[in-house]
Amino acid sequence: AWLAGLSHPTGYPLYLILGWVWSHGLAGLDLASPARAMTLLSVLFGALTVALTCLLAVAFIRKSRPDKQTVAADRIAALVAALTFAWTPTLWSQAVITEVYTLHAALIAALLWLALLWQDGAEVRFLRRNRTSLLLAALALLFGLGLAHHRTTMLLLPVLLVFLAWQAPPGYWRWRQVALLALLALAPLVLYLYVPLRAPATPYLSITLSPGQPTELLDRSFASLFSYLLGQGFAGEIQGPVQAIVAAPGLVQRFATELTPLGLALAVLGVGVLAARRQWPLLWLSGASFILLTGFNLFYTIGDIAVFYIPSYLIACVWIGVAVAWLAGTAGRLAGRRWIGLGEGVAIVAAVLLAALPVYLFVSHAAAQDRSHDNAAADRWHALLAANPAPDAVLVSNDRDELMPLWYLQQVEGVRRDLAGVFPLLLAGPGWLDVGQAVDSAISTGRPVYLIKPMPGLEVKADLGQPDPSGLTPVLGPVIIGSPDFAESVIIGDAVRLLGFDVQPSGDAVQIDLFWQPLRPLEADYTTFVQVLAPNGDKIAQGDQQTGGVFYPTSLWKPGETLRDSHTLTLPAGPP
Repeated sequence: AWLAGLSHPTGYPLYLILGWVWSHGLAGLDLASPARAMTLLSVLFGALTVALTCLLAVAFIRKSRPDKQTVAADRIAALVAALTFAWTPTLWSQAVITEVYTLHAALIAALLWLALLWQDGAEVRFLRRNRTSLLLAALALLFGLGLAHHRTTMLLLPVLLVFLAWQAPPGYWRWRQVALLALLALAPLVLYLYVPLRAPATPYLSITLSPGQPTELLDRSFASLFSYLLGQGFAGEIQGPVQAIVAAPGLVQRFATELTPLGLALAVLGVGVLAARRQWPLLWLSGASFILLTGFNLFYTIGDIAVFYIPSYLIACVWIGVAVAWLAGTAGRLAGRRWIGLGEGVAIVAAVLLAALPVYLFVSHAAAQDRSHDNAAADRWHALLAANPAPDAVLVSNDRDELMPLWYLQQVEGVRRDLAGVFPLLLAGPGWLDVGQAVDSAISTGRPVYLIKPMPGLEVKADLGQPDPSGLTPVLGPVIIGSPDFAESVIIGDAVRLLGFDVQPSGDAVQIDLFWQPLRPLEADYTTFVQVLAPNGDKIAQGDQQTGGVFYPTSLWKPGETLRDSHTLTLPAGPP
């Protein structure tokens, strides 16, 4: 955002444009660094989401009451709903880091709230003959902004269209009005021009690993950028009905974890209250939205799917507000029949008592969500850079996220721009499929190469030096130079060939290096063992290990490559 650059597909242009304005504004006033500014933006949108959830809950509660009035207990119930949502662990976690999901939640809450305001007739004073109401215009424009931010906003389209068509009085719609609303909804999609306009000016999308040969991380052709905008790279994460059926039973546990079992029960009660009172428009607006948003998540198997449930939690918390208001109102009516004049006070007390739910959530999760002292990434990278990697070095990690702080330090703070950070899947295609190939690609550049942390198992591929206290580990070159001292050609299970071995005695120990060559992809993470036998065949020592360790096990080995598998065995005293 600080560079007005690109993120991953689908681009998030609204978020990045707002982030550029916000971060530069705070930096210009000397109020926050770019990183802190972007996290504060998440906080701001998170707070806005909680406020909108409170307003949405007030609207639901008032509309669901037979007398259509809002009393003090109802407002407390809406506050309970909003604070419950605020302190659900997933929303809270996204509100204290630089992420897009609090803005998405704010847009969803605002869309549902505006739809209710329009239904309420609150916009009548804005109407002019043959012109669209301001509330409808705002609703259409906000929907378009939602599409310019997070594509799952599209799931609300059928819900809103049915709601608007159902609740409009006869003769309300005119074709010019509909055309204008459609134009307002589509207008914000112009923001996606940000992607082709900023792609050429995004410096971190081009990395020069070899002199004169820049490596482009994004194909800037029209077809590629169009695919980027559509998010087609994630299409493979959408699975069929079988996946959804398998995942569905886990929803109860997921919602109980976020809302507590009490909160889940209150949400179900809130749905029951709306149904008992025949509030079918409210049930449609909230229930259909909930089903579509939650149902999509059952088909989508992306790794961070948990954050996609945030809008579903928002709706569930609105239902909690309806249930709390009903329970408080019921308690007040029962008390009022027995003690005249105390009904409203009892209702307020009952609503306040049910505020124990968000208080419990806060107490339970506050320590885990406290990021105020989470300086691990900054401290680690300051230590790595203080270790002073050689000029023009290539730094390798198996985890993209571990290298993003380096990109921030380089691009925003101008630190060590001579370094290149690489990781698996940096580029599509061969050479970058896993950390082993990333190390090979880094070595092939001829530049100094380091691992940013010890990665046990990579010694089967590369000759590794000793890590320093920061974890920076020099890669001295390929591990295989020349042929083994004892040549063999033994094929095991038509899968792997033993090319030979080296023997290096050292005092009471002996190092035996096996040289393996896979003949085909291996389907499992195998172990190897070495036995030292006496002349009469008796075993006097044995070593077993998972070859390649955690970071380059046999399941990652590539056919044709040669790998060194080192076993160090301790020998008994005075072996024959």
